[in-house]
Amino acid sequence: MSRPAVKWGDVHRYFTRRGYSIYNQGGDSIIAAPNDGRPRSRKTVRIGHRFSNHPGDELRNAHVAAIERAFGVTRKDILADR
Repeated sequence: MSRPAVKWGDVHRYFTRRGYSIYNQGGDSIIAAPNDGRPRSRKTVRIGHRFSNHPGDELRNAHVAAIERAFGVTRKDILADR
């Protein structure tokens, strides 16, 4: 059985509710962890403009894996927040 799709709208909602910053840079969307007070310690993940233009755009498994590596947030965590 295949993995359930994670959509950009789900990711955006999950991270904004938890205090992460999401901003645009060159058309891409950057997810940045909350500032912990230490300089240069914020982790970020870049989502390309082809996957973050609309809430219904599905992210690739590579994007979800990058989010998990950087922030420790799994596909299951994101989908449980729907």
